Amino acid sequence: MTVIVNPTDLTLASDEAYNGVQFKHDDGDITDVSVLLDLDMRTGTPISETGWLSGNTGGSYPGSLTGFQASNSDGNAVGSMRMMTVQLDLEAAAVEPLIITAGVSKILAILGTSMPLADKTLSVSFTNTGLDNGASAPTNDPSSGTLPCLLFHAEAAVDKVTVTFMCLG
Repeated sequence: MTVIVNPTDLTLASDEAYNGVQFKHDDGDITDVSVLLDLDMRTGTPISETGWLSGNTGGSYPGSLTGFQASNSDGNAVGSMRMMTVQLDLEAAAVEPLIITAGVSKILAILGTSMPLADKTLSVSFTNTGLDNGASAPTNDPSSGTLPCLLFHAEAAVDKVTVTFMCLG
């Protein structure tokens, strides 16, 4: 099912940045966006942890493999699959897009969602056809958008909604 948000119903957009990932949303409908988990699936460590790139600096390997000091100094080992958990507040009971304008090329799957509001439903879907409208809030436009987009829809306004998803960096 494709849902298109009418651009004339939108207010100004807000940007949220975290570890190179840029989120954009309608600042009247989505608030308090935060990233609870950002896990690099290639290394199994949080994206901000880079100790695995240090190789054998200052130590020695069994068998005297001196001189082996792996590093990612050329920047070629970037852009793997990552798992992210994002938390936000929904201020309305309507379809609300959260566009990712940088740092993610594609959303692959939604692994789980949570919402602390009893007896109400939450649905979260994704598309890779989100559209950045500049200073206006983003939309999910299947005809012309090219950006990853999470679509939230709850029965009521609710705080602390979470979604865990897999994406490509």
